Amino acid sequence: MLAMHMANELLTPLVALAFIIIAAAVLAYASWRTGRTFDPAKVPLMGVMGAFVFAAQMINFPILPGTSGHFGGGVLLAILLGPHAATLVMASILIVQCLIFQDGGLLALGTNIFNLGVLPCYLGYALFTVMAGVKPGAGRLYLAVFVSTLIGMVSGAAMVPVEATISGIAAVPFGKFVAVMVGLHLLVALGEAIITFLVVGYLAKARPESLGSVAERLGSAGAGLSNKALIGSLLAVALLLGGVVSNFASEWVDALESVTSHEAAGDGVLVRADAHPLMVKVSEWQARTAPLPDYKWTSVSGTIGTVVTLLIVWAIGVSLRRNRKKAAVNSRPRG
Repeated sequence: MLAMHMANELLTPLVALAFIIIAAAVLAYASWRTGRTFDPAKVPLMGVMGAFVFAAQMINFPILPGTSGHFGGGVLLAILLGPHAATLVMASILIVQCLIFQDGGLLALGTNIFNLGVLPCYLGYALFTVMAGVKPGAGRLYLAVFVSTLIGMVSGAAMVPVEATISGIAAVPFGKFVAVMVGLHLLVALGEAIITFLVVGYLAKARPESLGSVAERLGSAGAGLSNKALIGSLLAVALLLGGVVSNFASEWVDALESVTSHEAAGDGVLVRADAHPLMVKVSEWQARTAPLPDYKWTSVSGTIGTVVTLLIVWAIGVSLRRNRKKAAVNSRPRG
């Protein structure tokens, strides 16, 4: 079971390095902005939502005969946490998937963070904010959730042909590559938009305060579960998805692999087979060193990944909260 993360072989070392630098710069900016603006009370939500998205990404669902897709989660995180914190959470998830499960290439990590984290989080959140407006009704708000998730997810998929083409890996004209990728991922994005819609709807009913500014737009406050109960319920769902439901995920290849794997796509593949030797060697090294490659022992992998992601994201949130407190103390006038 491989997710729709780019493999090393879809890039050249130069393009991979360029996107690693871009991703690192965005993450540095996101960390700085999160440290200045993030609500410390949302650290538990930040951690548990990271765990939830990791677990949800393990559940591949069919979109066409022989082809599957899975949840991305970037726009959902951005709606709940803001785009800066959401980008940090998505990067944490992708790093865990890459290093522990060999899900996505090590040298392709920059492109995967950009495609699955940066674009959905920032573009999706911007679209959501514009569409939702200041005080929309519930219908307009949920429409904004649905459309922003759809476009945010597809925008990341559309970057794959760009990155493969500038790497010289594409075997077909750029326009055809984009059309195939966008067409397939529109189907995946529909599933993601529905899931995002349902999660936001649940939070709006269970604990509106967890939605922050979204709750203000809905005019909701003060009802439903306590914060501890909400965090516990989300963690329980995450562990259930990662440890149990993941065993029943579709075994069909995902949308990206279906058009880039020669074994899966046969003569209809969109990329060349002659990958750069360095990228091949790095993939071979990943296969040897990843503790649980390809999510070996699915339930074990799902549980470990969910818990590790929770701990890493929670630690990031606590660190940012601590730094913010220090900055506040240091900024006080002395006299």
